[in-house]
Amino acid sequence: MSVSDVIPDRSSRQPKPRNLAIWARFTSPGRCLLGHILSVAVLLLTVPGQSSAGELVGSVTAGRRPVREAVLFVEALRSPLLHERAMMDQRRRTFLPHVMAVQVGTRVEFPNHDLVYHNVFSTRDGKPFDLGLYPVGQTMEVVFRQPGLIRLFCNIHSNMSAFIWVVENGYFTVTDRAGRFHIPGVPAGSRTVRVWHERLGTRVLTVNVPAEGSVPLEVNLGS
Repeated sequence: MSVSDVIPDRSSRQPKPRNLAIWARFTSPGRCLLGHILSVAVLLLTVPGQSSAGELVGSVTAGRRPVREAVLFVEALRSPLLHERAMMDQRRRTFLPHVMAVQVGTRVEFPNHDLVYHNVFSTRDGKPFDLGLYPVGQTMEVVFRQPGLIRLFCNIHSNMSAFIWVVENGYFTVTDRAGRFHIPGVPAGSRTVRVWHERLGTRVLTVNVPAEGSVPLEVNLGS
């Protein structure tokens, strides 16, 4: 995998929203009605989830205890980038959140909202990136262009660590405090789902996703 793109600090620029705008000028009621029908058809074709897709709903446990911050994602699928930006904060000498999942191509911001200098570095497949030391109030950014697991550290605070899973599609999630998860809009068919936790390891599941409706999944990482 190649090294991620490190972007120097600069004023945060929000991506422009991509809204579908349909402009038409009609000279008769008949053309107006036809234009309305075509507009609705185009909108329906652009709304996510209109094609055959189901959802994965359930929880991750270890024994009888819920597992928080487990990452689940569907493998062997690609989809357009859903969110261009994400943030891994630094407060009280801690990365927040501790575990994150993003899609390939996402720009991750690393703001320093602490009271001390910080550093963010990672070694992935032997190819490191290092953002260097930067002060309170400054933000550094990285664009992750290859899938894989990113392990983050701070070279001046040895207790700080975090994980970012970079995946190829938008069908992913991280479990909440109760170990619950929900992945909507998964294309119908036989799908491979990877479940990962930093201490409990990995499980790979084969799931038959219906054309509509949900698939209940109860994943036990303790067995």
